[in-house]
Amino acid sequence: MAKLDTSFRGLNMLTFDIEEWFHANYDNNDLNGLRGKGSNFRAQMDKILQLCSDQGCKATFFVLGSIGEDYPDAVRALVREGHEVASHGYSHQLAYKQTFDEFRADVKRSVDILEQVTGAKILGYRAPSWSIVESNLYYLEALEELGLTYDASIFPVKTFLYGIPAAPTVIHKPQVNGRQLNLYEVPMSVVTIGGRNMGYSGGFYFRFFPAFFVKNVIHRANRQGKSAIIYLHPRELDPGEQRLKLPCKEAFIHFYNIHSTEGKLKDILKTFSFTTVSHYLKAAEISAGD
Repeated sequence: MAKLDTSFRGLNMLTFDIEEWFHANYDNNDLNGLRGKGSNFRAQMDKILQLCSDQGCKATFFVLGSIGEDYPDAVRALVREGHEVASHGYSHQLAYKQTFDEFRADVKRSVDILEQVTGAKILGYRAPSWSIVESNLYYLEALEELGLTYDASIFPVKTFLYGIPAAPTVIHKPQVNGRQLNLYEVPMSVVTIGGRNMGYSGGFYFRFFPAFFVKNVIHRANRQGKSAIIYLHPRELDPGEQRLKLPCKEAFIHFYNIHSTEGKLKDILKTFSFTTVSHYLKAAEISAGD
């Protein structure tokens, strides 16, 4: 397994999944039916860019192809500010509900749109709702075929919607169908509690755990020469955004503690150093040993 040079310990990765308030993969949600019905998306993006500018950090924005179509000016603004644009697929469909060919076409469509909008090469991909799992791990071959250099779709946990709990927790080149792929897997950060992996630094986990807990885990990771990855969605910084009508469990996961997200993010951005995924990979000087 390829491993990282950790001589630059203390550098972390900041990521955002760029989608609308209605992009969620729960049953009975008609995503396309809500497209174009109005949202606070542009204001949310301006807020994120201002937060990054205030703290002097760069981020990777995993952008839906449909967002590139609907808000090309917002996507171009990311590049102007020195951030990285990567693919989040076209319309937030779960990868494990697509065939291999459908998945490949979906990613290619998004990459083509984003490259046309930004004029920049798209290097990375993150599946909607972490939907690269054990059953479709070989879909990573499609990313390799498309010339992407990294994937950030695997969450080494187990939930009702996603996860590969036994997946490596370090950046590596994955083995698929008996061979090592020529792209890197950048798994989501986890902390081990009671012998089980648990997320802590993004989405619901970021909103659920208090700031001191998140900061303590990041400090611990950095002292060990490891990075942490933050991930959030624009809607999580906007308590006033429209909300999907969801069952109690899903509503709790989707909306819990949104009012505190912005303040918590500001605190963490002030405390740690963050960069893009592609810059981190370059700085890490990934070697092909071990």
